[in-house]
Amino acid sequence: MPHLVRFLAKHALIGFVMAGATVAIIVGFDVAQVGTLTGSAERGWLIRGLLTFLLGLTLASAQMGIAVMLLPYDDDQRTNRF
Repeated sequence: MPHLVRFLAKHALIGFVMAGATVAIIVGFDVAQVGTLTGSAERGWLIRGLLTFLLGLTLASAQMGIAVMLLPYDDDQRTNRF
């Protein structure tokens, strides 16, 4: 696998792990009664799964963007075309 693909996949995984931890904290501490509502719902597992997945997409995208922006670069190779 190319180095940059591994780099992005690693940071996407970090974002999804952060999302899983965040949803676990929200449900565990019953923030805004999310734990109670999803626990009493017929398909609460689906609600929690969707919340984790969608929050994971958001945090993975943010994590990948931050990682790319923090990559070092060499000033000598930059070209100023304007």
